[in-house]
Amino acid sequence: MIRCGMAEVEITPKLGSVIPGYFGPRHASGVKDSLYAKSLVVESGENTVVIVVLDSIFVPESVTQTIRERVAEDTGIGAAAVLVSATHTHTGGPVSTGFGSVEDPAYLAWAAQKAADSVLLAYRTRKEARIGFGRGHEADIAFNRRFWMKDGSFRTNPGVSNPLIDRAAGPIDPEVLVMRIDDAAGNPIGVVTNYACHTDTVGGAELCADYPGELSRCVKRELGEQAVSLFLLGACGDINHIDVSGKYRKGADHYRWMGRILGAEAIKVREKIRVSDSAPVAALSETFTLKLRSPSQERIDEARRIIETGTDDTRTALYAREIARIADENPPVEATVEVQAVRIGELAIAGLPGEIFVEFGLDIKRRSAFGYTMIDTLSNGTIRAYICTREAYRQGGYEPQMTFRNRFPEETGERLVESAARLLDRLNEAGSSS
Repeated sequence: MIRCGMAEVEITPKLGSVIPGYFGPRHASGVKDSLYAKSLVVESGENTVVIVVLDSIFVPESVTQTIRERVAEDTGIGAAAVLVSATHTHTGGPVSTGFGSVEDPAYLAWAAQKAADSVLLAYRTRKEARIGFGRGHEADIAFNRRFWMKDGSFRTNPGVSNPLIDRAAGPIDPEVLVMRIDDAAGNPIGVVTNYACHTDTVGGAELCADYPGELSRCVKRELGEQAVSLFLLGACGDINHIDVSGKYRKGADHYRWMGRILGAEAIKVREKIRVSDSAPVAALSETFTLKLRSPSQERIDEARRIIETGTDDTRTALYAREIARIADENPPVEATVEVQAVRIGELAIAGLPGEIFVEFGLDIKRRSAFGYTMIDTLSNGTIRAYICTREAYRQGGYEPQMTFRNRFPEETGERLVESAARLLDRLNEAGSSS
């Protein structure tokens, strides 16, 4: 028998709060839609797993620890069974410092408690349930944002209808994975949807959950206000919503357009899913340590020269300040990162930290023995940086640029893939022998 619970708790910050995610500070002037922390609890036999997702650009490791500690204190569920991640909305609360934004410790503490509340509400309202899994396909709303140009140069986001564009440098992941959760009578409890595309379609200074918020509204319109829509962000470090051909340009309502398309696909897939009242659940987690990159003295000297003399290029100035900050603040030279894997029946979830390039997510899916494998990025807060392919470091573009946080070495992505594949194999073997 399975017992499941889902819950959502609002985490919208106050107006005037800093909104991180761009190359300069923004202050919340309004609310397009509310932000939430949403949770799923799945209990099968003696095992329980928890997934909690915040409408936030990141979830710092300290917030993850607070949530896990409170969940453990109130429920006895261990940290390895609690997966914490972010939708990565670029119109969310003040959770990150950098590029002119400053995190708000008071908001972080409050959001952590609210997220823990969502878990406890889901846990305390869990009931006998039936679950199932399915997959859809959506290839027209997500695009690789890295391009080779006709002159042999390389650019990230080269602009719509740029005549110098030659070809995209990589693939997308068009898979839409869906988990259906109903109660024993067949009434909807909620839906988990997994898709790979940057949640940065809104812009401006109004708080917004981006397209996952519109996806949630679609789910509620179809299944009822009680249904919770939990979104897991796939491997999309190099994937966004910009179609450089200019075919799909929806302006200020782009996030609604995307959300409706994904919502329709998720509902279609859900309706075809056959549910079951039994499924093994389990979770594993492991950590490893990486030596971080550091700028050369030559690069530090060049950064200081740019700061002293000034430049009209905003990004060049920002990157110079980031390099100088590394030199001045002497940050840690190593980082310990966490990889997590969750099993729910035929479904596996690989929880990876950082903004993972799509190639790594596709590799994990190919290596997984499970019928359905969701890639969940920005999990557990141990990396808040791009995780690029080795080729990307040589190609250039925006994502490999060194910043105070973005100092992970070239082998990081491969290490994360190997760790995730190892954990998924262990979950599969344990399930096969049980």
